[in-house]
Amino acid sequence: MRADTKTISIHASPQRVVAFLGDPENLPRWAVGFAKSIRKDGEGWVVTTGSEEMGIRIEADQSSGVVDFFMSPAPGVEGLAGSRVLPRGTGSEYVFTQFQTPGMPDEVFAKSVQAVTHELTVLKALLEVECPL
Repeated sequence: MRADTKTISIHASPQRVVAFLGDPENLPRWAVGFAKSIRKDGEGWVVTTGSEEMGIRIEADQSSGVVDFFMSPAPGVEGLAGSRVLPRGTGSEYVFTQFQTPGMPDEVFAKSVQAVTHELTVLKALLEVECPL
């Protein structure tokens, strides 16, 4: 199983970053390559990706800055993308690690790695730029 870690500096407080990331409804706003839409489904959430729907849960802890994304592409299968928001002066450093799940083709993982670079740039812009809309 391979892993890839990316980081980005964000000029927003760690509390603000964790709160934003921990809200499942924000996922399609920043994870634009992964989450086309998201909806509540009973006690959980279902995300629509480019090719499928899958269960997702987000565990966020303000005190530690940990924000973990647990994806369930099939019954009994759970993938993890782990992340942490670290204080960095008056801003934050966001560290995001994704893992290649069993059975995921190398080319699919490579595309996901490439997409995360773009998504972190989108996340930074959303949290740093105040938009009146």
